[in-house]
Order: sequence, then structure tokens, then C-alpha cells
Amino acid sequence: MGGKMARLIAPQGVQGIDVRTPRGVKKYDRDKQGIINVDNPAHIRQMKSEGMFEASLMGANTDNQLGFTCSECGFGSWFRKCSRCGHENESPVQRDGGL
Repeated sequence: MGGKMARLIAPQGVQGIDVRTPRGVKKYDRDKQGIINVDNPAHIRQMKSEGMFEASLMGANTDNQLGFTCSECGFGSWFRKCSRCGHENESPVQRDGGL
């Protein structure tokens, strides 16, 4: 088909999926990283409707307003305690990472 390639991740425990086609069944399996590569737009839509989602190399949310900024050294982190200098950031107003 030659459409846009999608890198999909299946729900936990799913190793692959079979998609019905006019010619039979197309089998998609996970690669070593757990990714299922699909280039057929109809198959991508079907897989997403069955609970698969697109893989992201940048994490679930790449908004730079998330996480904490250390009030001592300015290092950005997902954790309240700075992994660079060890300072414990007290203010919960600082970007909470959505947790």
C-alpha cells in the first residue's frame, strides 16, 4: 500500500495482531523493542480502534512546562528532588509533571 508508516504499541501482553484483508489475513508482530510497524492507513485505524497507540520517542508529553525546575541550580527534572545537586524543591506550584 505504501502509506505513512506508523509505529504502534500494543496493550500489555499482546504480541501481535491479525488484520483481515480482501485477500486473507495480514499478520503484524511486535519487533524486539515492542513496536508494530504498519504502513496501511486502514490497518492503522483498525489497530488504534482496538487499543493500540502510536509510539513516541519523546515520551508521553513533551511539554516543557511539566516537571520541576530546581530552585538552587535550575536543572529540569520529573522529580521534586534534583538529580543534579540533590536540593529538595519544596514548592508544589512548580510544574508537577502531571502526577
